[in-house]
Amino acid sequence: MKFGYLRVSTKEQNEARQIAELIKYVDTQNIFIDKSSGKNFDRPQYKILKDKARSGDEIYFKELDRLGRNKKQIKEELEYYKKNDIIVRFLDIPTTLMQFETFGEMQKSIMEMVNTILIEVLSTQAEAEYKKIKTRQKEGIQIAKENGNYEKCGRPKTEIDKNFVFLYNQYKNKKITGVDFAKMMNYSRATLYNKINEYEKQMCL
Repeated sequence: MKFGYLRVSTKEQNEARQIAELIKYVDTQNIFIDKSSGKNFDRPQYKILKDKARSGDEIYFKELDRLGRNKKQIKEELEYYKKNDIIVRFLDIPTTLMQFETFGEMQKSIMEMVNTILIEVLSTQAEAEYKKIKTRQKEGIQIAKENGNYEKCGRPKTEIDKNFVFLYNQYKNKKITGVDFAKMMNYSRATLYNKINEYEKQMCL
């Protein structure tokens, strides 16, 4: 059986869009959704899903970081699924969506190794970027306090797209250009820079 899982913020407005992406692979009635707010990471629906999944089942996640809040937690979840012969697939890692049934043993082993490496790299990168954001925010808050502007930052009024945050860090680290950033977010250049300014003000960056 195929299942899907989403963890969305109570502030997010794109739940329907995320569901639309999952139903390409999973029946609507088999999608489990947890709604969180702020730092709350309780996942009652995820726990129900884990209890329900059996050997040979497949679980589709929109993003790798839906498995856990850090690399250690993600690794623990992956080990649980591997031990119980449950297949996990991530929409943001296309190679995990491939069906290996028609592959030879060597091809299958190679692709499994590729997926393992990709997941390791991406989970490490996600954790590093999270820490970097927190460091920048801490520094920004300190400056804001010194300037008497602390109440104006650090509390986003709306939920910020995770893709935007990821690409923002890529852009700041000079791994992509502003043109690339705008194209990936489907923004005009003007909209992109407005979004960047808004994000930096909200996060005290």
